[in-house]
Amino acid sequence: MPQAELADFSGMFSLAAPDRVRTVLPAAGFTRIAIAETRAYGTWGKDATDAADFLRASGPGRHLMDNADEPARVRARAALTDHLRAHETDDRTVRLVSTACLVTAERP
Repeated sequence: MPQAELADFSGMFSLAAPDRVRTVLPAAGFTRIAIAETRAYGTWGKDATDAADFLRASGPGRHLMDNADEPARVRARAALTDHLRAHETDDRTVRLVSTACLVTAERP
């Protein structure tokens, strides 16, 4: 998604765009701002079904499911579980890469 669109988000994505971080932090008195993209693999479940249940129970997952009717929830759960099967390791654990920005700054 283009950074211009991300900059308009509120809530948990309000600081998803580095340009937005570079605007907000100085306005709050921070200096020496550095932003580094980080990536790491994490274990998301003991298998695809467990990982799908975990993601559905997360805040964003609950929000999306709460706004869908029952047939859509059933289809979404099946599609998510099927998609996660491709990420199962030899022991069936689901491992996914996560990307985030590590932001550091100083406040004099």
